[in-house]
Amino acid sequence: MGPGDRHKGFIMKANMDNIKYILNEELSSITGIVRCTLIDVRTGKKEIKEFKNLITNAGKVAISRRIVGIDQISNEGKGTYGATGTDDTTPLVTDIALGTELARKLKSSSSYVAGTRKSKFRVAFTTSESNGTLKEFGMFGEGASGAADTGTLFEHANIDIVKDNSKTLIIEVIITVN
Repeated sequence: MGPGDRHKGFIMKANMDNIKYILNEELSSITGIVRCTLIDVRTGKKEIKEFKNLITNAGKVAISRRIVGIDQISNEGKGTYGATGTDDTTPLVTDIALGTELARKLKSSSSYVAGTRKSKFRVAFTTSESNGTLKEFGMFGEGASGAADTGTLFEHANIDIVKDNSKTLIIEVIITVN
């Protein structure tokens, strides 16, 4: 045992206390919106609606693990899929899946807005995808695939969109760390 080894337990506890502080205080101020843009392919008319989203506990944990470089899961802390659903139940921070998932799509883009505390995640549904009365949206990562209910649900939002095969739908998640 070297001279500094007897303090390693203390340092490890101090680091865990810092992570808990980040989870409880700092990450509790992560907010966001879900912007839904419906585009009628016949007329070109756009309808834009915005909804408040909820960052789940699992999403906050994923961000915290990413900050300290823990890579236990595929795509640790990265959003990779967006999904729509038909359940209008109010989202909870403890949610791990959508209520009733309808359609899931690989993200079309994601970015950090330079000089801000904002990140953007975008998914685009064609005229033949995700048709119906859409009541929820979620962003998934960490082991997510094209199959419903896979991966970690990072954020969950109630939305109110009616989409049919004459419209495309672009959903942007804009997350701000306050």
